[in-house]
Amino acid sequence: MEQRILTELLNSSGVVSAQLLDENGLATLNISSEQVQDFSSIIAVMEHSQESQSVTITTQNAIIIANRLNHNRLLVIQLQASCNLGSIRKLLSKAVAELNALSA
Repeated sequence: MEQRILTELLNSSGVVSAQLLDENGLATLNISSEQVQDFSSIIAVMEHSQESQSVTITTQNAIIIANRLNHNRLLVIQLQASCNLGSIRKLLSKAVAELNALSA
């Protein structure tokens, strides 16, 4: 079920990869259209923003969004810099709700 949710994200225009990370930053599921990226360092960013459910990092070449999930897990997606961020955020919100429902 988790794989289906991440695959739906990846099939969206502009999404390059989607990963589920455990509380230690290890990828428990990775769906990618490109070379696998290591997003474990995003854990440190999320630890410094305890009150935030989501962190967005924008670079010249990509956008990375990390969302907190139940049980100290993270959903991290990498996007093309030119993507439609509004439509992807809607899909991401749905994916977060579905993933949290699976682990409830």
